[in-house]
Amino acid sequence: MLGKIHFYLGISIVIIFILTGQYMHHNYDHLKGMEQMNRALFRAGHLYILLFGLIHIALGSYFRRIKNVIFRKIQWLGSVILFIASFLVIYGFFTELPTEHIERPLTRMSLYLVLLGISIHGLVSLKKD
Repeated sequence: MLGKIHFYLGISIVIIFILTGQYMHHNYDHLKGMEQMNRALFRAGHLYILLFGLIHIALGSYFRRIKNVIFRKIQWLGSVILFIASFLVIYGFFTELPTEHIERPLTRMSLYLVLLGISIHGLVSLKKD
């Protein structure tokens, strides 16, 4: 079931990626004439959303449920961290941009969380059943 959640959440996030592209097009004239830093930050945030969606799709496609109860709970922890990271990067896209500063704490935190979540999944996947 967790694999399906990742897969379908990933599809949903890819759809959100498409919608954020439309948002930039309609609300910011596809970033034409925008200051270069803001333009780059918008594009990076937009691509992070795609990346997170693809991570969920890939994880969901190859997800293997661990039989060991302790490792299964650790696996769930990794998934929860990835869910939080995904919602954080989307929220950050809308709340941190445009900006006068290069710092985007929500986006930065989401990237650290996705690193942690994927690392947990990677380590748990090494467990032999």
